Amino acid sequence: MGRPNTPAAFRCLLLLLIITAAASLHAANLSREQRISEGLAAGAITGDPVWLEAGSARFLAIHMASFAAVRQGGAILLHDSGAHADWHEVIHPLRRHLAERGWDTLSLQLPLGDNPSDPSDSASLLTLSGPRIKAGIDFLKGRQVEAVALIGHGLGAAMAMDFIAAQGAGIGALVAVGVAPGGRGEEDPLARLLGGSDVPILDLYGSLDLPAVVDSARERRALAARNGRDRYRQERVSGADHYFSGMQEELNNRIAAWLRQAVRQPTPARRPSTP
Repeated sequence: MGRPNTPAAFRCLLLLLIITAAASLHAANLSREQRISEGLAAGAITGDPVWLEAGSARFLAIHMASFAAVRQGGAILLHDSGAHADWHEVIHPLRRHLAERGWDTLSLQLPLGDNPSDPSDSASLLTLSGPRIKAGIDFLKGRQVEAVALIGHGLGAAMAMDFIAAQGAGIGALVAVGVAPGGRGEEDPLARLLGGSDVPILDLYGSLDLPAVVDSARERRALAARNGRDRYRQERVSGADHYFSGMQEELNNRIAAWLRQAVRQPTPARRPSTP
């Protein structure tokens, strides 16, 4: 009997360990998302927690019906990496403010990645987020909300762009807060969006935002101009950082004012009939 091929056996064992570790890490991220979502749903949040389905994934969203007699439409909020559906900066204050201004708001819990700084990790999250955004749109449509805007912060903005570029028919407007290029050339969600869609876009960032956001602002404007996008607007907020710390009211008011003129389909607020 020949001697076993020890190096080959070792390589097989090492590969098995790597695959097992990767699968465990992925499961840990799913577990982390579940813990966060269950904690939010069980806590004292403003709004109604709802559980939506996207394929085999069951995920949390937080809904707030418009407080106004005339509903402007629906706004789906997409949080940044490292945050969640009721994050205290940007997301929570904005979803409450917009509900007061006549918008049904729906904040989605997005998939959590292993390493937010890894481009390949972010790319996989873009793919996973699409079905969740579609489920959020379907939820609002089921409440007779026809005009729907997407509002994304950081990675959430890139997810919104990727979704609209791929399948965004029926989206009334996009607000991108603190977004930076997410790839090269046509791989960049913004480049894909501007090259194939005419949805109104508000590109909003702070003068003290992340370097990648500030440094690419001119590039984003030029890209919109090259594509003849006259419904693209970029606004720079002096003194604001990536999270608009201490300037949340400024962020709220700018977004609400822009949405009001960008999505021109206000309707009387109708509540779903109860059985």
